[in-house]
Formats: sequence, C-alpha cells, structure tokens
Amino acid sequence: MKLAAQYLRMSTDHQRYSLANQAALISDSAAAEGYEIVRSYEDAGKSGVTTSGRTGLKALLRDVLSGAPFSTILVVDVSRWGRYQDPDEAAHYEFLCRDAGVRVRYCAEPFDDDGSPTSALVKSIKRVMAAEYSKQLSDRVRAALRRKMMAGSKGGGNPPYGFARQVLNADGSWGAVLATGERRSREDQSVCIVHGPQNEIDVLRRIFRLFVKDFRGVTEIANMLNAAGVPYRRPGPWDEGRVRAVLKNEIAIGVFAFNRTTSVFGEIFPNDRSEWIRVRITEPLVSRSVFDAAQRKLTLLKRRELSDDDMIGKLRRLLKKDGHLCRSQIDASPLVSNAQAYVRRFGTLDEAMRLAGFVTTRRYGVHLCKAVYSADDIANGLRRLLSEKGYFSADLIKEAEYLPSETTICKRFGSLSAAYEVIGYSSSLSELVAAAWVRRRDREKQTPEQ
Repeated sequence: MKLAAQYLRMSTDHQRYSLANQAALISDSAAAEGYEIVRSYEDAGKSGVTTSGRTGLKALLRDVLSGAPFSTILVVDVSRWGRYQDPDEAAHYEFLCRDAGVRVRYCAEPFDDDGSPTSALVKSIKRVMAAEYSKQLSDRVRAALRRKMMAGSKGGGNPPYGFARQVLNADGSWGAVLATGERRSREDQSVCIVHGPQNEIDVLRRIFRLFVKDFRGVTEIANMLNAAGVPYRRPGPWDEGRVRAVLKNEIAIGVFAFNRTTSVFGEIFPNDRSEWIRVRITEPLVSRSVFDAAQRKLTLLKRRELSDDDMIGKLRRLLKKDGHLCRSQIDASPLVSNAQAYVRRFGTLDEAMRLAGFVTTRRYGVHLCKAVYSADDIANGLRRLLSEKGYFSADLIKEAEYLPSETTICKRFGSLSAAYEVIGYSSSLSELVAAAWVRRRDREKQTPEQ
C-alpha cells in the first residue's frame, strides 16, 4: 500500500467533533484509494488564516523537507489546508511539499488533482473562496461584538482595576460575579462590567485624590501603595504603568471605550481616538472634574519629553546630591524619571548610571535612600522663599537649597502657577511684570553712580 500522512485542523474549540469527522472521512478515502496512514498531524482550535501557532502544519512541513517516509498528504479540503488571505501562500506551502516529492491530496474536493490546467484553476478558485469566507466571517463577528459592546457587554479579557465582570442572563437577571479566568456557562448569557470589591474602589479613588488634589507623582503614588502593602490584582507590585492605567481609563467615570484597536487576522492596528466608541455602562467612581484634571496633568507630563542629555543631567544632579545611585533611590526621587524609564532609554540602569558618572562595584539597591520632596515640603519651602524674598522667580527657586528644581515642582503640582496658588500666592501676569520693574528701579537706585 502507498504510505500517506493526514493533516487535520479545526478553527475553534467549539468544533469538538471536527477532527474526528475529518479523520473518519480521510480514513474512508484512504481505504478506497489504497493508502496506509502512517502519521497524523493536528492543529486543534487554530485559525487557518496564518501559519503562526499551527504547530501541526509546521511539523508536517519540517518532516517533508527533511525527508518524509510517506509520499502523500491527505487533507479533507482546501479550507483545512488554510484560509490564507493571500492564496499564493497556500500554494507556496503545497509547492514546497510537491518539490520534495510529496503530493497534497484533498479527499472531499470534486476536482482530481492531476496537475491539469482545469484542476489548477478550480483549486485556485477554491483557495480564493476559502479566504473570502474567512473575511466575511471576521466582518460578521466584529459587527456582532460591536453590537454587544454597545449594549454594555464586555467582549473578553480581565476587567480594569476597581471593576469586575458579572453574568447577565437572557431574561435580564444577574448571575454570578466571575473571578479571574472564569467564563460564562451558556451561549445566551453576556458579561457586563460592574463595580468591583470595595477595597479596590477605595484604592482607585485614593489614586485620583493623591494625583489630582495632593499633587503626588505617579511613581510616588506607586511607592506609597507598595509601602502601605496594597496588593495589585495581578502578581507584582504597583509601578508607574499600573498607576497610569488606572488614571487614564475612562471606566473610572462609568464610560467604557472600545474600538481602540482593529485586529485583522492576527495583526493589531491602533485606531485614532476619534474612532473610539464610548458607552456609559455603570455609575462613575470619581467625578468628571477630577478625571479631567488628571488627564490634563498626564498630558502636561507627557509633553515634557526629556532628551537623553536631560535625563542623564538629572541623574548627575541626584548623584551630586546624595553621593550614590541605586534603583530604589531613583524610583523614590521626584528629581529624576523612574528606573524603568532609564532602562527603556539606555538599555540597562547600569549604563545610565555609568553615563552619569557613577560606576557601581556591587549590586545596587543596598543603599539607604534619603527622603524625597513631598507636596507639603515644597509648599513650606515656597512659603519660606516668599517670606525671604517677597516674590518668586525661576532663578530664586534654583538657588534655594531647601527647594527642588522648577521641573520637579511642575511635575508635582502641574505648573508653577498651581504651586503658587496652593500657598495663597496668585498674581496676574501684568502684576508680576509691574513688580519686576519696581525691583529693577530699586536696584538701580541702590547702585552707586560711577
């Protein structure tokens, strides 16, 4: 008997009997044609639009190219071989097999794969039809998901921090609250986002309060939560990214934003913010004014993108101030970006510290970090400077040893004007200019004539 291998593929786990049905059809065809199946390759629950993740097909091609002990590959039909959006890709993999002396035979197709022009034309049409079916199915699934999301359902994935997923039955009654990794039990059910545990809600509100009203930085908030022993939902401590994710997500004001990305056959493309679709799905946890204030401050911080020289310069000033550098010190200091930002920019933290003039001879993280400037420290320092000088300027702030840099004050409060308002000092631009001219005239009067 002629030796053959069979290739089986199904797209989703719901097609539980698909592989068995394919194997039965191939077995009947093999018996009728005189083939003995010596090997079987499977891809269970794998899409046919790409080769990525199809370990069965990859193993099959690898064995064929290295010298397979069979002369034919039996497949149910063209769509099981693949629904590639480029029909030439499916033809390419089949050509590799044929070039290695192994024929691909489709058991359930009406054409006889004898290499004739008619057979090649029909096979090409079948490949195009398989690709078009996949595209139409993708469009229908995407439209169905959009309708469900417009109705308040969540498509998949874990809920944001401070929220949970709850089952909504077909009759409108609420079901169980789902834990991480749990799924709905019936197809007629949907999953909605609801308020999560009270302790997470309290932490979410605390993050907004610290960031907007107490003028804390993102890294400082993460350090405060870790110091207080506040756990994050997933393994690992709080960091800058997790705090920012809480502050940026519109779910905090009860609005669920979707259509932020478009996934086309495994490739994900970001959509413009104007294409996002927003649906109110629950009661807000923070007020709109607080959320908008947080977005303004985040935007202001994002605009202040530092150059490599600026980042290294700040690291040098921190080294001059403390006499050493380490990861925990950098993460806790408002004078510099967090350690992970230096890793992203320079590859490693050791490299950034080397450029700043500090070469560690042992693992960093063993030094004791000094205290950082809090919002109250900065406010008290500004009051002291105002009482000593009677006015503010960038040069005075820079010269004051008990104050951080102007940039640090802006990061903490959003702007110098906001910091001045905290201590009750507010003047219009015209008043500041007039006061500056008065000080200039006073200095000129005090200067002896030459």
